[in-house]
Amino acid sequence: MFVTRDLTVAAAWIGLALALAPRASGQDLYPTLASAGTPPGWTPTRSITGDYWVRSAGAIVEDLRITDGNLMIGAPNVTVRRVEIRGGRIDNVPGDRCNNGLVIEDTTITRSARQTRDTDPPVIGIGGYTARNVKIDNVPEGFRVGGRSNDCGPVVIENSYVRIVPPDICQDWHGDGIQGYDGPPVMVRNVVLKLVETRACGGTAPFFYPDAQGNSSVDINRMMVEGGGYPFRLGMTGSVRDLKIVNESWGYGPIDVKCTLVPTWSAKIVSIDADGQPVDLRAQTCSTG
Repeated sequence: MFVTRDLTVAAAWIGLALALAPRASGQDLYPTLASAGTPPGWTPTRSITGDYWVRSAGAIVEDLRITDGNLMIGAPNVTVRRVEIRGGRIDNVPGDRCNNGLVIEDTTITRSARQTRDTDPPVIGIGGYTARNVKIDNVPEGFRVGGRSNDCGPVVIENSYVRIVPPDICQDWHGDGIQGYDGPPVMVRNVVLKLVETRACGGTAPFFYPDAQGNSSVDINRMMVEGGGYPFRLGMTGSVRDLKIVNESWGYGPIDVKCTLVPTWSAKIVSIDADGQPVDLRAQTCSTG
C-alpha cells in the first residue's frame, strides 16, 4: 500500500515537473511571424524610395529600408543584413550573369501601399544565395530557386518564415512560398511556409519543386507547410526529413510527391499550438508516386 502511494506521489511530481519545464530552446522552435526577420525594435539608419544597386564584390548592405523599389545585386559575395523592403524584391540576376555568394540575414520583405498583382515576381531570387532568418509576409510570391542556366549555384534557406497571400489584382495567380524553376540544388532547414487563398483567388503550393522545369534536387529537414491544393509538391529527387503538414489545410491532399525519387522520407500531419509550434497528430507516408 505504501509502495503504491509513493509511486503515485512520484508520478504526480514528475508530471508537475514536466508541466513547469521550460520550452525547447530557440534552436528547436520553428520561426513565427513575430520571431523572424528584422530584430525587435530595429530601425533603419537609411531609408530610400526606389531601386538600390550594389555593384561592389563583397559589399555589405545593412540597416536599410527600401520602399517601392528593389535591391539589385550586381556583384558576387554580397551580404544583406537587417534590411526591410516594402513593395520590392532582392534580385541577384539583374542581367545575364548570376551573382553567386549572396547572403541575406535578419531581413523582412513585405508589401507597400501600392497594389499587388498576380504578375509580381518572387521577392527573393534567383539562385546562388543563402537566406537566414528572413521573413516574407503579405506578398503574392516568396522565394525562387532558379537560374541554373545562368550559372546560379545552390540555394540554402534557414530559420525563415513565409506567408504568401492573394494579390489585390488576381486573374491567373500561381503563388508559392518556395518555387523551383530551372532550379539548382536547394537545402531547407527549419522553415515555415504558409499559403493563404480565397475562394476567388487560389495559388499553387507553399512548397513547389516540380519535374519537367529544369530543377535538380532537394535536401529538406524541418519544414512546416500550410495551405494550397497540396501543401507540399515535389517532383525531383532528394531527401525529406521532419516535414510538418498542417492538418486539413489543403484543398486536394497533403502531398503531391514522386515518392520513387525520394528514398529518405519522414513527415507528420500536425496541428499548431498557441505559440505557432507544431503538435504531431499522425504520420504521413509517401504514397503518391
